[in-house]
Amino acid sequence: MLALGCGLLLAGCGYHPEGVGNLPRELQRLHLAALTNDTFRPGLQGLVSAAILRRLQQDGRVRFAPPEAADAVLGGSLTAYQNDPIAFERADIGRRFRGRVTLALRLAERGGDKVLLKEEIVGEAFYTAGAGVVATRAAEEEATARAVQDLAARVVTRLMDGL
Repeated sequence: MLALGCGLLLAGCGYHPEGVGNLPRELQRLHLAALTNDTFRPGLQGLVSAAILRRLQQDGRVRFAPPEAADAVLGGSLTAYQNDPIAFERADIGRRFRGRVTLALRLAERGGDKVLLKEEIVGEAFYTAGAGVVATRAAEEEATARAVQDLAARVVTRLMDGL
């Protein structure tokens, strides 16, 4: 009985769990434009684009369309790839790192006349340096993949939780 009362109360105040919103009705068909890469990390834009596309397809609340049939165009630019040490060994050598990927996101109506959303979104992941260069590089690559997935999840959440 208490759970039913809480549910009714929360429903009445406009509460909804994260990620269960929708784009406005007039924005049901999106075109995912090619992202630009302003970082020193080659190929990062392809990883991010694929992750966002996959996440939106899994979500299922929007359809994809070519630019001429889309209601809005989602695009942006990768502005930063950071790999910062956050914990050190005695000799002041980085041991634990935080990888971050930053996307300047832009959602505009078809034709680009009206910008609906312009925001910087960051995905991040952590890793520990390995015993050698190869192990450390592998850990960094795996953390980059997780940071890209985190970024894609944040993009979709931001889109679906309202403009």
